[in-house]
Amino acid sequence: MSKQALTRRAFLGISTSAAAVMMAGCPIKGQGAVVYRRSGRGRRVSNAAKKHNANRLYKNLLAATLDAPHPGDNSKIVKITINRLDFDRLFAGGKTIVDLRRDL
Repeated sequence: MSKQALTRRAFLGISTSAAAVMMAGCPIKGQGAVVYRRSGRGRRVSNAAKKHNANRLYKNLLAATLDAPHPGDNSKIVKITINRLDFDRLFAGGKTIVDLRRDL
């Protein structure tokens, strides 16, 4: 009777793959809310833009487009998904822009 040997390398590879699959967990539809943020990543942006971009979230694309820190800012606008409860708490009362330095 032959027995296949499970080496340490094979065991670690299988267990790491299984753990990665379990931890990845696809978000369930309806659990998250899409918000927008300005990003200077990979671009040359001013210090004012860096601070502005790091601390603001926008409810919609129009609000993000209109809220540049200064006229020459070339930051891009990116979508992020946050928890629905956080979204409701941050954007309560009809707010479209949230400054994380104040509103957290």
